[in-house]
Amino acid sequence: MVLSLVDCLLLLLCWVKRRKIKLGRKIFVSYKYADDNVYSVPSVSDNRPKARDYVTWLEKKFTDRTDHIYKGEHDDEDLSNMSDDYIWTKLKDRIYDSTITIVLISPNMKEAYKWDKSQWIPWEIAYSVRETTRNDYTSHANAVLGVVLPDKNNKYDYYDSLRMFKILEENIKVGYIPIVKWEDFRYNCDTYLNKAFQAQKDVPQYRISKTV
Repeated sequence: MVLSLVDCLLLLLCWVKRRKIKLGRKIFVSYKYADDNVYSVPSVSDNRPKARDYVTWLEKKFTDRTDHIYKGEHDDEDLSNMSDDYIWTKLKDRIYDSTITIVLISPNMKEAYKWDKSQWIPWEIAYSVRETTRNDYTSHANAVLGVVLPDKNNKYDYYDSLRMFKILEENIKVGYIPIVKWEDFRYNCDTYLNKAFQAQKDVPQYRISKTV
């Protein structure tokens, strides 16, 4: 007996359900690499903690302890000598192949004397919330989750007066980007990832800010 493609797919879905296999999310992380006004991450940070340490922790967690797939950059990648166009192409490729973007919110994520258009995070968010077509295949907009990191004093109160990127602030206001503190997220990652996907379903496209 020869099974049709539809039959094969139905059998695969039944097998997945019976085995209770979770299909992992493809996760991109947007953050300010060198922001050092953050609290240290146990077993990761040296004597000068930085926002990148939280990405390293997440990458290890997603790789070692979950079914999720980390699609962001690795700490040993050195793109410092590459052109902005080359870096942006690499970032777009990774966002295109992801389903959710985590934005790490830290005290100095936004450089005060630069336009939003001159910084990477707003562009990463903008690309994340758009549908993009390549070679007749359309990658749908990502869900987006904002995770607030603790400052160097292990406090979060800076967030209330933080000057944010416009695209981040607007999408938080309309409910497309849920916000969670790091201390809550680290122990319940799936809960908050699911909240981001629910927000993606609930917020109409016309309310989403997609430009930098």
